[in-house]
Amino acid sequence: MSLLKYVKNWLSKPYYFNPSTKFKLKISLYHGLFIFFFLYVFKPFYLSQFEVIFLEYTIGIGIIAFLGTFIILYIPALLFKNYFNEDNWTVGRNLFLMIAGVTIVGSFLWYFGEMYKEPYNLKKLGYLEFISYTFLVSLFPLSFFIFINEKNVREKREKRAIGFKNKRENIKITEVEKEVIIYSDNAKEHINFHIDKLIYITSQANYASFFIQKENGDLKEKILRATLTRIENDLKKFDTIIRCHKSYIINTSFVNDISGNARGYLLKSELIPFQVPVSRSFSKQSLQSLLK
Repeated sequence: MSLLKYVKNWLSKPYYFNPSTKFKLKISLYHGLFIFFFLYVFKPFYLSQFEVIFLEYTIGIGIIAFLGTFIILYIPALLFKNYFNEDNWTVGRNLFLMIAGVTIVGSFLWYFGEMYKEPYNLKKLGYLEFISYTFLVSLFPLSFFIFINEKNVREKREKRAIGFKNKRENIKITEVEKEVIIYSDNAKEHINFHIDKLIYITSQANYASFFIQKENGDLKEKILRATLTRIENDLKKFDTIIRCHKSYIINTSFVNDISGNARGYLLKSELIPFQVPVSRSFSKQSLQSLLK
């Protein structure tokens, strides 16, 4: 394999984009603190000039690094949801976000530094030189935090696979308990069905569509005003029922096969006229455990 093809394959490799605001705040805070402490302790590059305002200057850089990192992680994902969809995220996109983020934050830091240099008669740095310093300081902590995040996600997936296996082995549901009643969000309406007849559930705006197998084998759709999150919680004791995607809950008893790759798996069923998408929070190992 040529080097160009290897790099291309590596850049297109799936990568988990954590959409959690809490995670983005944590990454931004750690980045800002690392920048502050690194500059304050080691005084690299030209910082030995800042004797009088050194603490003030490094604190300012740390705060800008924190705010800038959070804005880069939060705002674009809010505006361009399809691009930042976790099911489509890759190593290349993550690398591009890092480079763009460091460049933008570095630009603000350069402007911030220029405000101090004029009144204190300090050495002025060219924009490109300053950006190169920013990359040297920022890329190590960001790469480390991203590595830790990927490691944590991988461990959670492995635990989930083990959890599915244990759940199947330990939970036994009686026939009486398999008769399920789901109430609407306002508790004024409800639907009831046998859990072994439920094929899948999908969301449509504020409504959920339940597809239930009739005696003749056909599917009947029942609609209820309810969120998938609450429905998922109501059905959590049934080990064959999983929330495989933000828009789908499926009964794995009717899943016949898994297709796709780490960039996006799909569940196949003879009773469902399409392939059901799977969130990238599921590993293939955990999905395969569902079919056993």
